[in-house]
Amino acid sequence: MHPDSIENVEKEFLSILVLKSDIVFDLLQIKPNYLSNSRYSGIMKAIIEIYEKYKIVDIAQIAVNCKIVSVQELCEIIDDEYVPILNVKRQFMACQVTILENHKKRVIENLFKKLKNGDIDSVIYLEKMSKISEINIRNDTNVLTKEEINQNISSEKIRIKLNNFPTLDKMLKLVQQDFLLIGASTGVGKSSLLLNFMNDLMDRYQCIYFNMEMSKSTIYKRMISIKSDVPISFLENPASDYQQKLVEKAIDDLEKSQVIIEHKANYLQEIRQILKVFKSDKHTIIFLDHIGLIKSGNNKSIYEQTTDIAKSLRQLCLDYDCTIIAACQLNRTSYTSNEPNLSMLKDSGELENSSSKVILLYRDKASSSDSLEPDMVLDIVKNRDGQYGKIICKYDKSKQIFKEEVVYA
Repeated sequence: MHPDSIENVEKEFLSILVLKSDIVFDLLQIKPNYLSNSRYSGIMKAIIEIYEKYKIVDIAQIAVNCKIVSVQELCEIIDDEYVPILNVKRQFMACQVTILENHKKRVIENLFKKLKNGDIDSVIYLEKMSKISEINIRNDTNVLTKEEINQNISSEKIRIKLNNFPTLDKMLKLVQQDFLLIGASTGVGKSSLLLNFMNDLMDRYQCIYFNMEMSKSTIYKRMISIKSDVPISFLENPASDYQQKLVEKAIDDLEKSQVIIEHKANYLQEIRQILKVFKSDKHTIIFLDHIGLIKSGNNKSIYEQTTDIAKSLRQLCLDYDCTIIAACQLNRTSYTSNEPNLSMLKDSGELENSSSKVILLYRDKASSSDSLEPDMVLDIVKNRDGQYGKIICKYDKSKQIFKEEVVYA
């Protein structure tokens, strides 16, 4: 595991341990020396001592008991940004598992080094290896009940229906906490497809759209045009009173939907923070346009950043009980290919691994290249618990609207 990654896990672990001590302390199973950062080990030791004495923990007490860090440093390490809104216990357990695995790896590497250098013999080596392998995190399991089984096998209760795309809906079987990726080359219409999906869902779910490349004017015009069925060129000067009423109604409907359009969040932590602040009681659907513009805030390579972001987004779905629909750029080979494929997702194979469903969007080969209403292919190339296949849609560029036409078997 990359050092930056385990450091973030240890920060998350300490933050939950302090800020949610009343609900997670009984689940604590690892020891301070398991943490890779010696300062974090000292902080954890101070936390345990304080909690055992007072049954409550705060940063001021930790600073008094742990002289190796200042209050300012503690505030940087222990932050509520690391604490999920939902599934706190599960995330705390996941942190402990990761920390223990990293600790065991370090111990095993050290033992092998000592054996190789002749500092210990094979008997001691095997004895210590046996002891370290016996250390595990105990996860409490639920006793199965009829209610538990029925809740988890009935997908209809958590289905997210795309009413405006009936064939795609039947094949895709989108469910809550899915991570759906829309892959396409530049200029094909992936942003418009995301907006079409949001238009379909915004009256039933909380929708948060992270706009990372369009101007406010462009995205708002597209949303109004899709909602009103009026061409973008007529929004400012409608051709009739009827068009004017359609535009006004669309704007009213958009306001009632309380959709959130975020134009300035480019970092993963900013996305997480906005979700934490604005998450409603409704199931939340996050739209990311597009995933290649999200930054992780470190100096890693583009490949490593994209890998981290893909994994973090998958975890975000679970931590905050949300569904993610994200646009993704395809790599350069897609421009010369007759049909895009899953391997063309740009920058990281982890995008394919972390997503639960992938749709590739491209122009139908039989459609004219200069058509204002080209036939577009929605190609389902990855689909957990659903079908694969191609849906043909007519893309009305003047209104930014996608409409289903034909399905190829």
